[in-house]
Amino acid sequence: MGVSLSDALCLGVIAGPHGIKGVVRVKSYTEIGESITDYGPLHDKEGKSFDLNLMGRAKGMLLVSIMGVTTRTQAEALKGTELFIPRNRLPNTGEDEFYYADLIGLVVYKRHGQKAGVVVAMHNFGAGDIVEIAMDGLENTILIPFNNDTVPDIDLIKQKMIVEIPAGLLGDEK
Repeated sequence: MGVSLSDALCLGVIAGPHGIKGVVRVKSYTEIGESITDYGPLHDKEGKSFDLNLMGRAKGMLLVSIMGVTTRTQAEALKGTELFIPRNRLPNTGEDEFYYADLIGLVVYKRHGQKAGVVVAMHNFGAGDIVEIAMDGLENTILIPFNNDTVPDIDLIKQKMIVEIPAGLLGDEK
């Protein structure tokens, strides 16, 4: 029985082993990385449960022991495993706060109401959140900062996002 991905959010991914005793490196997607262990056991896409115990940090990753994983070979086998939590175990978001998963798939409109595309991904490479949009009529996606200037309005009920695309990004000269 797999986890219903529509009812789950990915909180992190196992990046690989650390040492020889089964400890793994985890890239956390939570606002405060260490809080990934606060939600209790996490699950992979197939529904296998992982009980995480935070050991520390190394090179920007969390070091985590997983109950039942005691060798480097076992830890290596988990590389790339995404760690999910049922959505109902997460706190509700505040005003102007969103889970990335809620934004993916929103229809994007320019400020004046013209449909522009669809949100395909959210990223954070360390300098702030970025929204990736598949623009109508373009082969490639575009990336814009996810802030109040470029994304002035989001309506989750209507499943739409209003954007102000920076001048020059689409080849215009404004």
